[in-house]
Amino acid sequence: MLASLRRVNRRNALVISVLLALGAGAMTAAVLVAGNSDGDIEVDSNPAVRELLPPRDDTVLPQSNVGAILSAGWSGEILHIGGTVIPLDQQRIQSALNSVIFRPGDGQTLRRLPPGELCATVRYWPTRTPDRTATIDWCFRVDS
Repeated sequence: MLASLRRVNRRNALVISVLLALGAGAMTAAVLVAGNSDGDIEVDSNPAVRELLPPRDDTVLPQSNVGAILSAGWSGEILHIGGTVIPLDQQRIQSALNSVIFRPGDGQTLRRLPPGELCATVRYWPTRTPDRTATIDWCFRVDS
């Protein structure tokens, strides 16, 4: 009887060891795959900002939207695009979508985004504590 208990314990130990090795291998593979991601570290590690429009270092057309998609519970506004202050009444601030977006066009501060490298800044804050603001800056290229 003692011999059969040792066999069961050894079998259990072997199964557990194999499962642990497989788990360690899966975790290593996940880290390697995640390490090859081209994500935006400043956005990926920021709980408030889900997406920048356009993404950092992207190339866009002069009529493209500029802004940010925020996480639930956050609000924001665009401070400037390429040094041009964007008035609040020209920003599409959609609380239900947690987004703040500017689209150039007739009657807007910017009819078109100027060609070349352009940087933008969005200020954001938790909706429950609007006095705790932060900003995020990013740059992108505009084709002429």
